[in-house]
Amino acid sequence: MSVNMKCYDTTPCIRCFACMVGCSAENRLRLQRDERIGMEKSVQSKLGHQSHLTPKRRELGVFPDARQVTAFHHCNHCEKAPCLDICPVNAITRRTGGEVVISQDPCIGCSSCVDACPFDVPVVTDGKAYKCHGCYDRIENGLKPSCVNVCPTDAMFSGAKEEVLKEANKRAALYTQTTGKEHVVYGADKVNNYVGTLHWVTIIPKEDLEAYQLDTAPSRPAMQFREVAKSAGVVGAAAIAVGSVGHLIYWLGKRKEKIMQEEQKNV
Repeated sequence: MSVNMKCYDTTPCIRCFACMVGCSAENRLRLQRDERIGMEKSVQSKLGHQSHLTPKRRELGVFPDARQVTAFHHCNHCEKAPCLDICPVNAITRRTGGEVVISQDPCIGCSSCVDACPFDVPVVTDGKAYKCHGCYDRIENGLKPSCVNVCPTDAMFSGAKEEVLKEANKRAALYTQTTGKEHVVYGADKVNNYVGTLHWVTIIPKEDLEAYQLDTAPSRPAMQFREVAKSAGVVGAAAIAVGSVGHLIYWLGKRKEKIMQEEQKNV
């Protein structure tokens, strides 16, 4: 199975939030199926893991040039997923399509994934960590992710990575030509060394990256320091081991020399 990619195009999006309704409906059904949470509770209770696509609305500028933008907060399924690397119990895995998925059974709710994610995506509810699973099971059965499936304007589309990138770059070039504003495909190229490329990309005017809260330098300094310290610890341990072996060899040599000298005295 080829790597799957999802794209959000800000230009045709009409802010109808059908994608969010689709995501919520999908996950409410999952709660009933996997965790036996009844329909009444899943509808009436606010559960942190019932929807993985949420809006962040901002108003830019001042009247009469004010405008609203709605950023979507979601998992990017990073190429170098920090949450996956840091999980101490291997509860986070990558599916064949590239989706980064948390399995609740082995999860111990330690919040390591929360600390490692530079996009503030995972949440811990009732002692378990949750985040977008990319509708991996739908994809592996030939279906579209729920958010893509319900989008009425084709502002969200998904498929094989090569096909999605081809379409996304084509749209970005068209928008740049027709509007005079440079459009980019955020996440198609390596964002930085911490996350690599993204499996959820966004077509957007370059000048609006900050407005849509698309971080061009996502990181968690504490986590990076932890990895450096971990590497330094490995190097230090290796150095100690080498030093210990060297010291042992030196001691054995001296011991042998001393025994030989004593034997010569007794002859």
